[in-house]
Amino acid sequence: MQHNIPNQTDDGTVIKECARPDAWDQFIERADGPPFALWGWGEAASVYGHSCRRLVAVDDDGIVAALPLVYVRSRLFGSKLVSPPFGERASVVSADRATESDERALLERARTLADDLEVDFVSLRGRDLPELAGFESRRRFVTFSVPVADEASIRGAIKDSRERQIRQAGDNSELTYEEGDDLEDLRDYYRLYLRSVRGHGTPPHSFAFYRTLWECYSPEDRLHLGLVRRDGEVINGIINLASGSTASQWGVVTDYDHRDLNGGSYLVWKSLQWAAANDLDAYEFGRTREGSGVYMFKKSFGGEKTWYHDLHYFPDGDGDLPHPDDERYDRLKDVWKRLPIPVTQFVGPKLRSSVTL
Repeated sequence: MQHNIPNQTDDGTVIKECARPDAWDQFIERADGPPFALWGWGEAASVYGHSCRRLVAVDDDGIVAALPLVYVRSRLFGSKLVSPPFGERASVVSADRATESDERALLERARTLADDLEVDFVSLRGRDLPELAGFESRRRFVTFSVPVADEASIRGAIKDSRERQIRQAGDNSELTYEEGDDLEDLRDYYRLYLRSVRGHGTPPHSFAFYRTLWECYSPEDRLHLGLVRRDGEVINGIINLASGSTASQWGVVTDYDHRDLNGGSYLVWKSLQWAAANDLDAYEFGRTREGSGVYMFKKSFGGEKTWYHDLHYFPDGDGDLPHPDDERYDRLKDVWKRLPIPVTQFVGPKLRSSVTL
């Protein structure tokens, strides 16, 4: 079914697709949008064959609001429009002068696109938006945001027990910290990533996905790769992405045989330092299920707890969203944990490309 989508709102704002990466990213930065809304995130998703639709509301002075959408099709997991897939939050990014009418117009365009593509659902993650018929808001995950104005205030907010772990790791002569600056460092991170996600029973992204992120984000100093090594081997790794005033934690990997060395706590501390040194205002810990072990770890760094508001549209009415802790996946996870790394590396990205969490 094809809908007649109005290209102009009542107040004269035009709704269209953006084809200019520079104009898109400049707007996302000016509007203090998240890194998962930048053009490069869609480029990484397109490695898997997913198509990107970057919708904008434009007035006489330029873009006033933007909505990045990725169309994901899968025989196993169905089809969906997601903003963003594989990331923490994106959804509608708005300038200060944007109106609710502008935001609703983008949502209407997303709804119509979903109907035309006959997807199972639309998922717009991380922002509370004006009510619109057919959409529903759900809160399933939280994040913690730490102000990073100066190092003293950052350290003062950290729990004493976590602070001790950070000092122990920093004083350990067996451990070295470095910031990755080339693809070889990224490959070292990726090798640990393959082992780390297998331990969770989770299929990995392809290295091509990571390489695309590196190529899109690192030239603009929007990607921070932190590594802790022991005897030259990476035992902890973290990827942070930056946009506007905020750094966002995205990829954390750990060698669990060495978790007692507290490299993970130390890497978060170094990430907070990096955010402060780059004149950012806040460090965001990413989406977490309330009450989990990861939730308690992140909470110990003293950030402000904030719920993510996710907006969903089900063309056929009410529906269920995929959840990583669904008991139906337990047996598959157990099997995956026993597979050899070369098998998970070959088969995994084909599965991971359709799991948009």
